[in-house]
Amino acid sequence: MQLLSPMRVSFPTTVAEASDELRTHGDDARVYAGGAELVLLMRIGAVHVARLVDVKRLRGMRDVTWSDGRLEIGAAVTHRRLETDREVWRRLPMFADAESRIGNIRIRNQGTLGGNLAFNDPHSDPTPPLLVHDATVVLESTAGIRELALDNFVGETYDTALRQDEILTRILVRALPEEWGQAYRRVERFQRPTLNVAVAARARNGLIAEVRIAAGCLGPRATRLRELEASLAGVPVAEIDRIVDGAKPVLKGSLNPRSDLLGSADYKLHVAGVLLKRGLRAALGLGGAA
Repeated sequence: MQLLSPMRVSFPTTVAEASDELRTHGDDARVYAGGAELVLLMRIGAVHVARLVDVKRLRGMRDVTWSDGRLEIGAAVTHRRLETDREVWRRLPMFADAESRIGNIRIRNQGTLGGNLAFNDPHSDPTPPLLVHDATVVLESTAGIRELALDNFVGETYDTALRQDEILTRILVRALPEEWGQAYRRVERFQRPTLNVAVAARARNGLIAEVRIAAGCLGPRATRLRELEASLAGVPVAEIDRIVDGAKPVLKGSLNPRSDLLGSADYKLHVAGVLLKRGLRAALGLGGAA
C-alpha cells in the first residue's frame, strides 16, 4: 500500500455539475460514492486520480423507494442498507441474500450498489440476481437520461456502457410474482465469490413452468443463461439434474469460462453445474443440498 497522492474533491449537487466536471477533467476524474474498490486501487497505485467527483449529494442517490412493485435504488445506497431492509428481503429475497454476502460488514457499510455495478468486477455478488430480475440502470449527463437493461450495461471485465460524462444514478428492479421461488448460491474465497448462480423458477403440475438463471465469476462477465432456461421450460422437475448435466456445452459457450488461480475452466464448469442444480432445487422447493 502507498499514501494517496494529493487530489481535489468536488461535491456537486446536480447531475449537470457532476457531468460537466467529468467531461472537463476526462481520465483524471473519477466518480466517488463509497470508494470501496476505487480507494483500494488508488492505494496500490493501479489508478491515478487527480479529482474525485463525490456524487452522494445528488438528488435521489441515497433513496430506496417502491412504486407499483418496482424497487428504485439510488446508486449511492450502501449494501448494508439493502441487506437490512425488511421490504427488500420480502420482495427480492435472492437479491437481498446476495447483498448480505458481499465482503464483510465494513465493506457493506462503505460500498454502494452503483459503485459495484459501475466497477463491474466479474467476481460480484449482486449482478447475477439483478440479471435474473431484468434490472435496468439509469445513466444521466448534461446530454440527457439513458435507461439501459443491466445486461446491456455490463460488458467484459471492468467495462461498462458508461460514457465519460455520465453518472449511474438509479437501479430499477421489478419484483417477481409471489409464486416464483428464488435462490442465490455461491462458493467463495477470501470473502469474494469465486462462482455464483442466481435462480428464479415456478412449477405447475410437476413441470417447470418458467425459469430464469444467471451465473457469474466463470468468465469475463456475469451472464443470463437464456439457452439453458429454454431447455428447462416444460421439463418435469424430477429431470433437473439430467438437463443440467447435459448442458455443459451450452454453459461453456454462454459463460466462456477462463482458467486462473481460482481453478481450471473445466473445474469451474463442474462447480457451476453443482450450484445450478442446488439453486434450482431450492427455488422449486425440492429440498436437498443447500
